[in-house]
Amino acid sequence: MPGPFILIEDFYSLSESQTFGMVVSVKKLLANLCVRYLRVTLSLSGRLDRRRIHHPARLAYVIDGVERDNQTSIDHVFRIANGLIASGIGKGDRIAVLSRNSVECAEVMTAILCSGASMVPVPSTATAEAQKNMLLDSAVKGLFVSDQYRDAALAHFMDVPTLRPDLRFALESACDQFRDHVAWAKTFETVSPGVHMALDEEYDILYSSGTTGTPKGIIHSHLARNLLISGTEKMEFEGGVVLTSTPLYSNTTITTWWPSVWVGATQVIMRKFNAEHANELIRDYAITHAMLVPVQYQRMWASPNHSPDNWKSVKWLFSTSAPLSAVMKEKILADTSAQLLEFYGLTEGGVATTLIARKAAELGKLGSVGQVQPGGELKILGENGELLGPNESGEIVGRTGIMSDGYLNREEATKAMHWFDDQGRLFYRSGDVGYLDEDGWLFLSDRIKDMILSGGQNIYATDLEQALNALADVVESAVVAKPSEEWGETPWAFVVRRADSERVEEDIRLDANKQLSPIQAIAGVTFTDELPRSDIGKILKRQLRDTF
Repeated sequence: MPGPFILIEDFYSLSESQTFGMVVSVKKLLANLCVRYLRVTLSLSGRLDRRRIHHPARLAYVIDGVERDNQTSIDHVFRIANGLIASGIGKGDRIAVLSRNSVECAEVMTAILCSGASMVPVPSTATAEAQKNMLLDSAVKGLFVSDQYRDAALAHFMDVPTLRPDLRFALESACDQFRDHVAWAKTFETVSPGVHMALDEEYDILYSSGTTGTPKGIIHSHLARNLLISGTEKMEFEGGVVLTSTPLYSNTTITTWWPSVWVGATQVIMRKFNAEHANELIRDYAITHAMLVPVQYQRMWASPNHSPDNWKSVKWLFSTSAPLSAVMKEKILADTSAQLLEFYGLTEGGVATTLIARKAAELGKLGSVGQVQPGGELKILGENGELLGPNESGEIVGRTGIMSDGYLNREEATKAMHWFDDQGRLFYRSGDVGYLDEDGWLFLSDRIKDMILSGGQNIYATDLEQALNALADVVESAVVAKPSEEWGETPWAFVVRRADSERVEEDIRLDANKQLSPIQAIAGVTFTDELPRSDIGKILKRQLRDTF
């Protein structure tokens, strides 16, 4: 590998791998140079400490009517962070959190980051087997767990070799195997830990909630996450009141949670989304910002207590995880004066567009998912990797300033996501099909990735097919997304049944769902004599979706 200094004339003789390696080295060098001069901006604990001094009584969190001020919350965060540091936890270590939405969960996640460690928020909707695989894959040293998941943790997680017995904590009720995290934290000081993070150091590892087999953890650096903050500087988070209605473990939530934590906005947390209650919170707490997935918007507008008056305080609304329909966008714009932004992109980064709804409405572009974010670039590829022109549909690939470090322990999967242009620049494959119109607005048309988006959750069809195909009465199966007014999409299975089987469709559905988590539940089964296939034997799932 070449060193940091190289003659320009020698640059062109480098191999592709050498060139890429040098670029990565330069990137890391620049990142750390930035840290030398911008250390204060990369110290979360420093920002929290100043907030505690200047605004001790300002609300940090609200949940179920219970309020917690900055002084109380930040004191607790610092105690936990200092406790982790005293236990030998710091940079390069990973701490997992398995919890429902709660103030305790948010504070622990913040404390982990203040200690210098990386947080691993475990999806509560994944199966216990999948959750254990996530802990094994990320080699976590500590775990914080809430009551409703403690029994599963006791049954499945105790033999994770990297999980230290002294770093197993209960967020609520303690037991022999899980320590009372509040009592433990009280033994440590409330002083700021003062940990400074370099831009290239690890912030989190996120796993999909639908994973049942070997999980893929997406690695995000502090650089990627802090670019989120810079991208929201004009969105008035500071002094705002933010509704948190999606799971804290999801990337959807983190895109607004992290800027909120950074600038000290009040967060109104919902343990579980309910449309009627969400409408009440918007009104009663004068919410200024809310990230909602499309199905949540649909349910709130359909709720009996929906009124434009509820939304008078709202300045910014966001939507992601699935396309927001043009009809729904029009309703939001008509009933609120808020700026509505729709984000399309990958948790991995790379592909990222933003739709500014009021601008799009003026231009007749509400059916799109917006334009590429500043500093980014999108391209559309044909079946053979050729570049396509305007209004030609193909796979979407992109590059932005916010790109993850790939998949943990999955070198081949990371490489499979990569595409390089003729200049050797790295783009990430989206797995989605769409086109750019002549004005550079992106329109989605289909998916390459075998994924179903239900209620804002990613569900992998292959996981469901594995459960179906394991049944004695099933020859083969294919699971596709069926449109749903309630969920946006719901999994539907097409099954080739064994000729001698007498089982009915409902039997097959129930048997398969016994192997799956509730979020993955198959909504229905249709028997078919054979599955449609291409000339090379690939199941043509689009034909199955077209039957709905």
